[in-house]
Amino acid sequence: MVDRAQRVAQGARRRAVGDEERQVPRQRPVPDADEMRALLAVAFRPAGVTVVLLSALIVVTLVAANSDLTGTFGAIAASWLAIHQVPLTIDGTSLGVLPLIPTAGMVWVVARGCAGVVHPASSRRHALQVIGAAVAGPLVVTAISLAVIADASAVIPLSSPNALAAFGWVLFVHLLASAIGVTVAMWPTLGAQVPSWVRDAVRPGLRALAAILGAGAVMVTISLLMEWSTVGSLLERGDGVVGMLGLTILSVLYLPNVVVGAAAAVMGGTAQIGDVSVSVFGNVGGSLPPLPLLGAVPDGVSGGAWPALLVIPLLIGVMLGRDCGRRVAGQEALFTVLTAAAGVGAVTAVLGLVSGGRLGAFGTVELNWWAFGLLTFAWLGLAGAVTAVVVAWHRSRGAVDEDDADTEDEEPHLPGAEEVPAIAAPITEESVVVAEDVAPSRVIEAELVDDTEAPAAPVAPQDTDSDTEVVVDVEVEEDTATEEPEGAGDAGESPEADLPRGPATPSD
Repeated sequence: MVDRAQRVAQGARRRAVGDEERQVPRQRPVPDADEMRALLAVAFRPAGVTVVLLSALIVVTLVAANSDLTGTFGAIAASWLAIHQVPLTIDGTSLGVLPLIPTAGMVWVVARGCAGVVHPASSRRHALQVIGAAVAGPLVVTAISLAVIADASAVIPLSSPNALAAFGWVLFVHLLASAIGVTVAMWPTLGAQVPSWVRDAVRPGLRALAAILGAGAVMVTISLLMEWSTVGSLLERGDGVVGMLGLTILSVLYLPNVVVGAAAAVMGGTAQIGDVSVSVFGNVGGSLPPLPLLGAVPDGVSGGAWPALLVIPLLIGVMLGRDCGRRVAGQEALFTVLTAAAGVGAVTAVLGLVSGGRLGAFGTVELNWWAFGLLTFAWLGLAGAVTAVVVAWHRSRGAVDEDDADTEDEEPHLPGAEEVPAIAAPITEESVVVAEDVAPSRVIEAELVDDTEAPAAPVAPQDTDSDTEVVVDVEVEEDTATEEPEGAGDAGESPEADLPRGPATPSD
């Protein structure tokens, strides 16, 4: 009974302790002062620097155009949203096609800032805190910008954009940038958790993406050189130095958009600007905005040689397959190619999506982003897979040939074959000296000692008439002039005794 009562009391105490532990809240680790400063810098430094630069640029532009500063804050807020690809409505005209250079610059700055506060040994909690800070700060600035635009719309012809679209685009841009920065900084740790064929697909995929955009840039450059007269006439519509400078800057800002459109056309897709359609299979003419950069767009129906440009994506796919086949052997090379092709296809689809949009009275600028991504994946996947299989097969065959060559070079070792120690030949007139400290399996060449001072032993004349009896008269003398050759036995062992000096008795 006493034992039972003790057990009941112990159980009651355990339940009481458990209830107390459940009631006490768990204390989460709180960032220290240095971490808080780093998170605040990640959250507001890119946005603050961007707002300052936009303010300076807008004020200088308004002053140069002899305009008053009315609506300056509204222009700054609208520029902040335009950097994040948020469609704007100015004087009833919708502007959805926004330049990509400012957006790319924002992504680079945010990614670099996040990578600077994260290292490979950082915890997952710290990485999530950095990503959250990088997203929260720009969202706060976006909310302020929407409020400023709503207030400035009563003074300037600027309509308030869709709030959901504004927050969505800002969230997408900064989430993507912060994820890239954290992933790059923690890649030595994160890369060990993914399969090797996925890690090996990153660098070939980046090379293939650079090759696709490079092909688009080359096509735009060639078109600009061929249509330079049209570009010059559009540039002269600026009416003065300030107008021409503005058109030049605007053309430079929209250059990546045109490069992405040319890349989509090279991959077999279609780039459409209002009524104008550009493709390797045929062009459709129409009116274009008076932007000097758009003078590079070919007019009229394309020639019959344009489909030959499809050899470019084929060569890029072969390059991708070669790179993957050299990095990964066997069946994993095929998985690496498909992974790289899928990644490049997703990136090109996103680039095609952000490069298009509404362009007021000219209609819609559309790159058919989903077709751009699918065609990129198809070209790189098919051509790259075939090339990777061929490269992997050649690598495996070369390895087999090397193994066979090594086997043929080796001497066959028969069962029971062992090294036979050398047998000393009968000593005649040569002296063979063997070093005692040498291993028995080693063979030392004999050294001939020419004893010029030792007199030759006289030989008794032989009886030529008798064939059965031979008499030899030998005289052996000690040669003191000869030195013991190198490699003789140790001093502890007595040398071979010499025969006594003097004439020997003839023997039969």
